[in-house]
Amino acid sequence: ARPPPGAQSGAGGLTEEQKAQIIASHPEAAAKAGIVADQTKSVKGSKRKQYHHQGQLIYEWEQGLDEVNVYIQPPPGAAAQMLDIEIKAEHLVVGIKGNPERFLNHTTWGRVKCSESFWTLEDGELHLTLTKLDKGTPWDAALQGHEPLDPLTKQEIRGDIMRERFQEEHPGFDFSNATFNGNVPDPSKFMGGVGYK
Repeated sequence: ARPPPGAQSGAGGLTEEQKAQIIASHPEAAAKAGIVADQTKSVKGSKRKQYHHQGQLIYEWEQGLDEVNVYIQPPPGAAAQMLDIEIKAEHLVVGIKGNPERFLNHTTWGRVKCSESFWTLEDGELHLTLTKLDKGTPWDAALQGHEPLDPLTKQEIRGDIMRERFQEEHPGFDFSNATFNGNVPDPSKFMGGVGYK
């Protein structure tokens, strides 16, 4: 039996309506509070960030030195030839061919190198790889208008990108356990910056 509207239930005595409000307005906080599933492990072992809208998981994403990866669960039975995907310099569109409604139709957080960006559909997951035009620049979110990373997560990601940059510049050394004192500098500008060769 369902509790009457406004009655206390589950997660810390919150009503379903209150949980829905928290999920809609603060999805990362809802994940941390255990109201919705938080993050899943990616193939590399790093944590994917999640973007929710009205309590539904829309996509997961992660980033590195030179790319942002977006992961989407397509509709059941969707085949690659059914998907309509456009990766532009500052815009991403994801939908189904013949359907005017778009699943995603947003400006990307940063600029994208279209010629080196691509997508695949494997094991029931749509994976979009957006190559950053500005290598080493940390993105606060995959898409503009979506909840940005909290300050602590932003620092962790800057540290990960900085370690990846050091590893690329000095392949004979292991920077996987390197730590930073204080705020992590911007990897795209630190000591003259970084770019594509």
